[in-house]
Amino acid sequence: MGNRRLKKIGRKVAISFLMGSLATFLAPSVRAEKPEHLQRIKQTRTCFNCDLKKADLANISLKGAFLRETNLQEANLEGADLRFAVLRKVNFKKANLKNADFTGAILHDVNLDDADLKGATLPPRYRRKSNSNSKIRAQELIIDVLKLQRR
Repeated sequence: MGNRRLKKIGRKVAISFLMGSLATFLAPSVRAEKPEHLQRIKQTRTCFNCDLKKADLANISLKGAFLRETNLQEANLEGADLRFAVLRKVNFKKANLKNADFTGAILHDVNLDDADLKGATLPPRYRRKSNSNSKIRAQELIIDVLKLQRR
């Protein structure tokens, strides 16, 4: 009789474990961005002091956007159109910027540390001198901005 009871308890534990695992697996991924900020940037292309950390903005059109003090850390902006955007104090740390287009954009005090810029089109003054496909370091961009401000 004790053996049956152990089997019954064992099945309940196994079922509970499976249900918990399944719930964890099927649960939506945790998002860090604030929904109202996500809606604002999509509708108006303007964001002041927005938190869009880890936001999925792949292939978004932000042509001519104005972003100030916006956190896009670890955000996915792969293929994003940022042509002629004005970006001031924007944090792109560890962001996916593959194939993003920054043609004509103004970048002022922008953090690109560890951002993936493979295939990204940057304004001429931000392009690397070499033809390598490696990531562009934020320090190189800061130096270019300082040179421009002295002109």
